Amino acid sequence: MKQMNTVTEISHTLRQIQRQQQTWLQHALADTGVTVQQAITLQFIGQQPGLIQKDVVNVMHRRAATVSAFLKKLETAGLIHREIPVDNSRNKQIFLTPTGEQVVATFQKRRQQAELRLVHGLDTTQQAALLALLKQITAD
Repeated sequence: MKQMNTVTEISHTLRQIQRQQQTWLQHALADTGVTVQQAITLQFIGQQPGLIQKDVVNVMHRRAATVSAFLKKLETAGLIHREIPVDNSRNKQIFLTPTGEQVVATFQKRRQQAELRLVHGLDTTQQAALLALLKQITAD
């Protein structure tokens, strides 16, 4: 019984860490006007300029209609723009606007800060031990 309580507590703590990090990131992005999910999507678009909506659907694991509405919001906010390539008028390529690039830069900086907060108070030996344990958990 004690083993199950420990397992439950580990699982709960991992979820709590993830929620705290998401909450902190959302607060850190408040001045940009985008959600964490939108920032992640913008980052993906920035890494692969010219991708098409289907690529975003595959990454987000959402329905095409959902992604279409999601991208429309980003376009309306001036964070992305779509271009019709000369060789294929069916698929519009997606690119970041300068404002979108600024949001991605801000997101990357604040994500780094969130990651540092995660291990604040742990020395390098403790960080290495924690990493080894987490890798052991994910190896299964």
